[in-house]
Amino acid sequence: SLAGKSFCFTGELHTLKRKDAEALVQEKGGSIKSSVTKGLSYLVTNTPDSGASKNKKAQELGTEIITEEAFLQLLS
Repeated sequence: SLAGKSFCFTGELHTLKRKDAEALVQEKGGSIKSSVTKGLSYLVTNTPDSGASKNKKAQELGTEIITEEAFLQLLS
């Protein structure tokens, strides 16, 4: 269900370990990126308003920034 979508995780996740979240993405056909680059589908963070460099880069590139909760909804 996530085929063709790419995800980058930043910051602390509340309900999953990052490794588990990344495995879920890959199981559903998505890919994991270690940094925010052009073409990234989603940046997953629980602090979307922080001034972190990945958040700023995602905003510059127009990448969708979603919370962990929204990420879990995409999986279901």
